[in-house]
Amino acid sequence: MRFPFRRPSRRLPWIVTALLLLLGTGTAAYAFWASTTSSSNAAAAADSLSPGSKPAVSATGAALTVTWAGGTTVNGRAATGYTVARYSAATGGTATPATGGCAGTVTTLACTEQSVPGGVWYYTVTPAIALWTGAESPRSNGTSSDSTAPVATVSGISPTPNAAGWNNTSPVTVTITADDGTGGSGVATISYVLDGGAQQSVNGALASVPVSGDGTHTLTYFATVKVGNAGSAQSQAVRIDTQAPAAPGLTVPAYVNAGNVSSVPVTGTAEAGSKVTLVASDPGSAHSVPVTVTASGTGTWSAALDLTSLNQGTVSYSATAADAAGNTSAARTAASTKDTVAPAAAQSLSVPAYVNSAGVAAVPVSGTAESGASVTVSATSPGTATPVTGTATPSASGWSLNLNLTSLKDGTVTYTVTATDAAGNTSAPATATDTKDTVAPALTITAPMYVNMSSNVAAVPVSGTTEAGTLVNVTVRDSAFNSVLKQATVSGTSWSATMDLSGLKDGTLTYTATTADAAGNSGTATASGITAKDVIAPAVTGVTLANGGSTNTNKSSADTGDTVTLTFSEKMDLTKICSNWTGTAVNGTVKIVDAGTNDTLASTFAGCSVGTISLGGNYLTGGDAVFGAQGTASTLTWDAASNSLVIKFGNAPNGSSGAGTLNAGVPAGQPSYGPVQTFTDVAGNPIGTSSYTSPVGSKSGLG
Repeated sequence: MRFPFRRPSRRLPWIVTALLLLLGTGTAAYAFWASTTSSSNAAAAADSLSPGSKPAVSATGAALTVTWAGGTTVNGRAATGYTVARYSAATGGTATPATGGCAGTVTTLACTEQSVPGGVWYYTVTPAIALWTGAESPRSNGTSSDSTAPVATVSGISPTPNAAGWNNTSPVTVTITADDGTGGSGVATISYVLDGGAQQSVNGALASVPVSGDGTHTLTYFATVKVGNAGSAQSQAVRIDTQAPAAPGLTVPAYVNAGNVSSVPVTGTAEAGSKVTLVASDPGSAHSVPVTVTASGTGTWSAALDLTSLNQGTVSYSATAADAAGNTSAARTAASTKDTVAPAAAQSLSVPAYVNSAGVAAVPVSGTAESGASVTVSATSPGTATPVTGTATPSASGWSLNLNLTSLKDGTVTYTVTATDAAGNTSAPATATDTKDTVAPALTITAPMYVNMSSNVAAVPVSGTTEAGTLVNVTVRDSAFNSVLKQATVSGTSWSATMDLSGLKDGTLTYTATTADAAGNSGTATASGITAKDVIAPAVTGVTLANGGSTNTNKSSADTGDTVTLTFSEKMDLTKICSNWTGTAVNGTVKIVDAGTNDTLASTFAGCSVGTISLGGNYLTGGDAVFGAQGTASTLTWDAASNSLVIKFGNAPNGSSGAGTLNAGVPAGQPSYGPVQTFTDVAGNPIGTSSYTSPVGSKSGLG
């Protein structure tokens, strides 16, 4: 029996291939069966996967990128995937599966493995199609993984800077060395920037950078390794100063004296921050004193030198300044005079024995001292807080000055005198004392109120008090400036003198006492209330009878209100008329006594004596007529304007109990008056003894 023809199935080659794979027929890693045609009756043919190509590797730090060519089978079928491995050696060793972007099956022709451990690595690539794997590729060239940044440092600066970091020459070479550490890819370049300029790069791990010009330069640098890692930027300051500073300023005192020799102040200016070296030496540089100070940020400096060890004479100073780079300036010089010997104390010191009111504003003080020195005088007294001072410059003949001691209290004045030479050395003090007394001596004077002829004109007593130990002179002067001078007798604090004033004119007298104390202060006293010299006796100059304005019809008769006025040549001592009388009205009585044609008038006023009055007419017949016994009293007054005693009649007898007969129509007569002989004027001159009778032409009468 013949079977009909059947076309072979197209699925057969795949079935066979699958069986071969499943049954392990042949080498599964390198070959497989493949259909030679696309028909259903295709024939099968054997194929194999070519080994992977040698990969190329590049590094960026610790990230390594692997690239390779695509793999194919013998019959030209492309690989569908690749596995990547790395080795630590070019041959041998154990493969380490790649990680990161290269882990597992990679379907592209490149991958990157991150964070690769440091070292040199060799990569392989193995192609695959599905489950069929080709042969591993040859290993790549060794490539470094470098995860550590390089370190660049300044390994040297030439010339070497000083301790302050400065160079005083130019140029300066800075050497930079870079290191990538063990297992690194190696330093590729060193890059640097100087003072903010353009970046420069030097290949390799060593760079020499020249730096020129005065000033502070900044060099910034870093290193880059071959795989591209760059280290952190570092900086280096380069300080260059090739210019010497200017000579410093220098100020020294004119003199070195005893007061400042152990700390002589020297000042100046210099470049800010520079070191100033100062040397002071004596004549011939026998001795010297050095000191070094630093100028401030504003360029000032100062020093205090102990020049005790230097000889007297010229002191020479030399100052130089050195800047931070060690450049030294030219020297600045100056000079002082050392004089630490004090002048001798003032000699021949002279002050007055007393300071009085007349000279207190200009008290002379004098003496001698070293020529050219300055003399200072200080005067003090107990209880005075602030002394009085003055200065003088001695000459060959000495020195003198006047002090105003008004502000000092009275008492002992102490003068302290010192001399200061040109160098400022001060002598030991010289002292002197005197007494300040500017108070005028207390002086009083007592003199009689009046000088009269009868008692004292030739021996006027004057007395008073004064300061013990003084002399008193008394002067009495009249209104015509005639005077009498006499020195008084002093006993303790009392004095007295008897003055003959006969030669002075009558009238106002002035008594003046003068004295002077031991200090020369003058005292003056003038007698108070001394009014006059009067050596003329008083006299009665008028007796006047007057009607008192009575309306009594008995005209020309004595009645109430009638007055009798007794006028004197000058003012009388009223106390001689009435006891302690001042001239005011005194009440009493008067009576007319019948005496024929010339009746008299008697008065009764308590403590008063008026004298005898004759009325010059017949006013009464019979018994006495008393006026003022009842009712209105009779009065006695003193009229200072006319120097008169005025008697005014009180109530008439007719108004009360009458006595005798008062006559009317009595013609005016010539009354008379005999004063009491004890009457005196105010100067004490007694009144004359003669009675006064009114002149014929001046008759007067009562009523």
